[in-house]
Order: sequence, then structure tokens, then C-alpha cells
Amino acid sequence: SWPGIYFRNSSKDNTIRFAILKNANQALVVEGPSVNSNPKLTLQQCIIDNAFEAGIICVNSSLDASNTLVSNCGNNIYIEGGGNYQFTHCTVASYSNSYFLHTNPVLAASNYRTDNGGIITADMNAIFRNCIFWGDNNIVENETVISKQGSSIFNVVFDHSLYKAIDDPANSILTAVIRNSDPSFDSIDVSNKYYDFRITKNPLAPGIDQGAAIGFLKDLDDNNRIVGQPDLGCYEKQ
Repeated sequence: SWPGIYFRNSSKDNTIRFAILKNANQALVVEGPSVNSNPKLTLQQCIIDNAFEAGIICVNSSLDASNTLVSNCGNNIYIEGGGNYQFTHCTVASYSNSYFLHTNPVLAASNYRTDNGGIITADMNAIFRNCIFWGDNNIVENETVISKQGSSIFNVVFDHSLYKAIDDPANSILTAVIRNSDPSFDSIDVSNKYYDFRITKNPLAPGIDQGAAIGFLKDLDDNNRIVGQPDLGCYEKQ
């Protein structure tokens, strides 16, 4: 296990593209607001897998992720203290195996954090568009948990996304979402720890052609996305 990559308060204009980050403790940590108008970190066509504590941790910061897979992490995406975030065509999923027990939501986001025993809140703006949030059926009932305190600006949107949940995410605007429909990933072989999060085998998979047409031309495999209604998640059925 290696510690991960940390983007501290003064860091700026970072981009990670076509990268695989595996077997870290905290794969990516992004701290503090951006010092300019750009996101502190941009992720494009990346895979973050098997991070022990977290795949992505953001603390009152800013991140733009697209065509990215975050899988089998202690906390796949954990956001606290508000900030500005955009996740587009991302697949976020976890399945328990003999090395890893899926016990936390694959997405947890809030506009507050604890500091010296007190609660600090900040503005929160987040859009999750054309994404999939899914996990196994053992412990976690709600894979998307959105929490709010105080009266600061709070705009969280799930747009054309699929998620597993008993309850819709609170404090959120929901547009054309799909709840509790198994995404039909190509292969989830827990005993052999083999996971293929593409959706090519089931022509009736619920995420096919269900995305918002937003002009993304490529998927995680660098294959073309369909003109018109794209698929949900980081892969496009070919």
C-alpha cells in the first residue's frame, strides 16, 4: 500500500488523464478551495481501484471528473466541507470480497466538517450527471448519502444517473434518475476478485441510452460515445 496523491491548499491547475491508481491508502486527497477559476483537480478517463481508506477525498475543494471509474475502495468518493464538484459519466461501485468489506456508501458528500470540536459549513455545489453509483446487497442500503447543515448555499444535482438506495439522496435535485435497477455489469466475480464494469452483454441494461446528451465524444476505453443518448457510466456499449 502506498499513501496516495495529495493536492494541498496552494496546489492548482492539476490534471490527471489516462491514469490507473491502485492499492493506495487514500488514492486522491484534494484539500482547500481552488486559488483560481479552474478546478483544483481534473480527472479524465482514469481508474481508481482498491484504495483502502478512500478513492477520492475532497475537503472544501473543487474537482471535475469525467469518464472515470472508482471501484472497491473503503470510501469510493468522500466529500466534506462543501466545495465545487462535477462528476460526468463516472461509474462508482464496490463489492465485498475476502480482502475488502463494503460497509460505506460509494458516495458521501456534505457541506460541513468538524474542526477543533466545532462545525464549519461552506457553500456546496455538485453535479453528478450520467453516472452510476452501485454496491453489493449486504450492508449498505443507500449508496448515495448527501448531508447538509447550516444555511450556506447548497446545490446538489443528480441528473440522468442510476443509484442503489432505499431513500433518494436528501437535499438534492433529482432529474431523470434510475433507482435500484441493477446496472448489469459484464462480470462481477467476487471469488476470483475479477470485476468488469462495462455494460455490453445485456442489451436491456437499464443505463443504455439513458444519459443526457452533453457532447462527450469518448468513454473510458477511448471508444466513441453514441451521438444522441449516451449510456450511463464510464463505458459506452459498442
